[in-house]
Amino acid sequence: MRRIFFFATPSDVVPLLHRFETNTPVKYAEIANQTSPKFREYTNSSDIPDRGISTHETGGASISYLVAAPEWTWRAESFAGSDGERRWYLHNGENPGSIVLTMAGRWKQMLLPGKVDTLHDTPDAQHLIKSFLNAIKAEKFSKHNLFWLGHEAHEMLNAGVRLSTTAEQSPPEYDLQPF
Repeated sequence: MRRIFFFATPSDVVPLLHRFETNTPVKYAEIANQTSPKFREYTNSSDIPDRGISTHETGGASISYLVAAPEWTWRAESFAGSDGERRWYLHNGENPGSIVLTMAGRWKQMLLPGKVDTLHDTPDAQHLIKSFLNAIKAEKFSKHNLFWLGHEAHEMLNAGVRLSTTAEQSPPEYDLQPF
C-alpha cells in the first residue's frame, strides 16, 4: 500500500485538488456507514464542504472520500446493523479502482495531517496515487520527513503553530518540527 501524508490549509488544498482533477478526471464519494445505498457523491472537489478543515480532533478520523474515475461504479458492502436494520458501508476494500482522500487540515489552533492511500495495487488505483503526488509536486509542496507541506502549512510550521502528526491530544514532542 502506498500512502502520501500532507499538511494543507484550505488555501493549500483547494489549488491542489483543482490541479489533481484537472490532470486526472475523478469523482468523490463520502465514505460512510448508512441506511441507504445512495452515497453523497461529488463530481468536483469545489462542491465538497469545508475542504482543509478537519472534522475530528484526530486527522485520520476526519471525513474521508473515495476517489475514482468518473465512470467507476461504487460498490458498497451491505450488512445488518445491530438493530437488524439493513445498512451499507462504502469503503476502499470493495472498490479496487479507488483511493482514499482524507484532507484533515485546520483544527482549532493547529493543523492535522491529511493523507491519500489505497489498499489496491490495481493500475487504476496506482494511477490515481501517482497523479495526486504529481499535483503535490506541481503545487510546490515542500517535503519534510514523511510529510508534504503546502505553502501556508509551511509558513504555519515556521511561525510555531502546532502541526500535530496524529491528533490534538498527542504530546507536542510528536509534532512536526520546523526545518
